[in-house]
Amino acid sequence: MSIEIIANEHADDALQIFLKRCDRSFVYATPAFMAMIAAHLRGRAYWLVMRRSGGVVGLLPFMVKEGALGAVYNSLAYYGSNGGVIQLTYDKDDKRQLIEYFYEAAEKGGAVTATLISNPLEECVTYEQFSKYDLRDERIGQITCLPDSESGDSLMKLFDDPRPRNIRKALREGVIVTAETDKGVVDFLYDTHRKNMAAIGGLPKRESFFRDISCYMANDQWQIYVGRIGPQAVAALLVFYNNQTVEYFTPVIVEEYRGTQALALVVYEAMLDAVSKGFKYWNWGGTWLSQGGVYDFKKKWGTTDHPYYYYTRVFDPKVRKAPREQLLSEYEGFFVLPFSALEV
Repeated sequence: MSIEIIANEHADDALQIFLKRCDRSFVYATPAFMAMIAAHLRGRAYWLVMRRSGGVVGLLPFMVKEGALGAVYNSLAYYGSNGGVIQLTYDKDDKRQLIEYFYEAAEKGGAVTATLISNPLEECVTYEQFSKYDLRDERIGQITCLPDSESGDSLMKLFDDPRPRNIRKALREGVIVTAETDKGVVDFLYDTHRKNMAAIGGLPKRESFFRDISCYMANDQWQIYVGRIGPQAVAALLVFYNNQTVEYFTPVIVEEYRGTQALALVVYEAMLDAVSKGFKYWNWGGTWLSQGGVYDFKKKWGTTDHPYYYYTRVFDPKVRKAPREQLLSEYEGFFVLPFSALEV
């Protein structure tokens, strides 16, 4: 058995074939998505590759960001990017070795902190036992298990009120949904996202992220669903695809059209397409324990809860005294440590 670190750009065919066979892996842990995020965040992407008798038996993707305080290691970085150990068949000892190797590599690399983010579709017990974490943060992963039937009734039966009423209202309003990837739709998604985030005082994703998707991701790895009333685009949703999972990534709605419930129909049509393509899971992403309103919104779409955790090891205690604003600017898109652990 051997473990080696390889740069993401050197991910070979054996690694990618193994990754495709692991049906619970997410798009975040694909060489294409990691390359896009590494470029976007000005970081570096790597893989821990475990081989036995020459064949791949385990992977651990991770990213590194250098900053004023030192390096930060994440598996993985950026919004909701779950990482951790990827195995075709669970092996406790192999998983332990990859976990320990990750933290050892981070410490040798001069990291101030290193964080493993678990996959909500997998058990976390091995991380609890072997991460030797200093800090642990929790999220609630909310996932809809998609029906096998392509019938809209089968999907609709999963939802709680008012979702079916929202969808029917959008239909009465004349909303038409299409799937597109052209530049005009990307521009609409970004512009509306920026305005939506400004309205709630949130931090929008940068425009370059949306523009880079077509440069890095294959056509079958992403889609934007657009809702229109006549010629006017009023709502949209960016989704990513990988193995058996669809990622609900960026939803947007033009403010003056919120009452049409266009976004509900956009989501519903995207889910119907996912069913027709044979996907099993619709991942709504992580929700903080304090986000009751967000949790309730997702729950109405027939979700089940899948908690997952951020396991952080602190190698340099000075990071606890850093201002929050410095961590956000120096390590954009990376998880350094829970802000509740700061001493300033």
